[in-house]
Amino acid sequence: MFGRRWWAAMALAGATILSLQAFAGAASISELQQEEAQAQAQLNQVQNAYQQSQANINAILAELSQLHQSWQNAEATVGSAQAQLKSTQAQISQVQSLIAQNQAQMHALESQIQTTTAQYQRTEAQIAQTQQKLQYETGLLSGQLRLIEERGTLGYVDVLLGAHSFSDFISRVMVFGQIAAAAAREVDQIHQQEQAEQAEKAALAKQEQSLNITRQSLAAHANLLNQEEAALTAAQQHAVALEAQASQAAAAASAQMAQENALMAKLRQQQQALQQQMAALSSEIDRIAAQLQSLLGQYNQGYLSRRALYDAMLPLVQPIAAKFGLPPALVIAVITEESGGNQSARSVTGAIGLMQLEPGTAAELGIDPYNPEQNVLGGCLYLHQMLQLFNGNLSLALSAYNAGPGAVEANHNQVLPYTQQYVDNVEALYHLYSSY
Repeated sequence: MFGRRWWAAMALAGATILSLQAFAGAASISELQQEEAQAQAQLNQVQNAYQQSQANINAILAELSQLHQSWQNAEATVGSAQAQLKSTQAQISQVQSLIAQNQAQMHALESQIQTTTAQYQRTEAQIAQTQQKLQYETGLLSGQLRLIEERGTLGYVDVLLGAHSFSDFISRVMVFGQIAAAAAREVDQIHQQEQAEQAEKAALAKQEQSLNITRQSLAAHANLLNQEEAALTAAQQHAVALEAQASQAAAAASAQMAQENALMAKLRQQQQALQQQMAALSSEIDRIAAQLQSLLGQYNQGYLSRRALYDAMLPLVQPIAAKFGLPPALVIAVITEESGGNQSARSVTGAIGLMQLEPGTAAELGIDPYNPEQNVLGGCLYLHQMLQLFNGNLSLALSAYNAGPGAVEANHNQVLPYTQQYVDNVEALYHLYSSY
């Protein structure tokens, strides 16, 4: 959609506007043309400056968007690093707790090992004492056995025969029995003590082997815990470094955003000042357009020549026609034939303004047909489309402009008979205006 005033829409750009000289009294056509040209030149300057300012603003906005995204990314990185740091610290606490538990277990095991070792040493001392006693008893028994072996049965008989009485004999027999029984008991005790000693040695060896395995396991576990603690410490240091880097990036992005916002505010202030100046310029252009309408009215009443009408319309038509690559003389010829340059003209079919735009056509083009500039803009656009549709054939384009492209196509792409006079008049005016 076009804006309320075409000139104002073209002028929103931003730069210093040269002051316009006030009109004094009733202006002539040449003076109006000169003032119109000056106003157009100023508008072009303002338009170029505003476009540059707007481009700068757009670039700054894009950069601000990127900075904002970078700042958000930095904040996200900081949050992630902090979460990772907390997780690492929790893991370190768990590992430290495990290490403390393992150390306590190791101390308990070491104390148990020391107790077991002391008990083992005491047992070995007892075994040594028992061995000495066994050796003594074995030696004594061996002596008695040797005595018996040396003397044989006769030795026992001699002892028995040496009895003085039968009761003494019986007593000596009982003594021999007691000696034999005591010797047998001592032999059994020696065997039992040897078996107990062997079993106790085996148990102590098994216990010592188990303690050695436990020591090795605790040492390996402690080594793994130390490695894990070192890895967690390195991860914590890395997380702290990441957090510091992210914080620095966020601070830098924030500072740059502040600078860009300040520059944006300055550019917006300049833009507001330019808009105020352009509003004043638009008002002046409206006044010039009103004077042009007055001159066109004089033409319609026969007070102006065709050359005067052409000169009066040229400042309005020329920049618009240039946008579509149309000769200004052709556009002014269509305006002359359609409305005689009268913006207030209305046809019997409801066509409006200078180039007699149909309300439906104006709606399709998205313009306001009651605005002179937009009316000419819409007419030029429609004429340009007709020339493209009919491959640059001016007569067919003019016939379609007057009666519609569908009617021309239905007539086998020939000029409609009832538009022939219109086409001839426009082409004659185009030829005349082209000579100026």
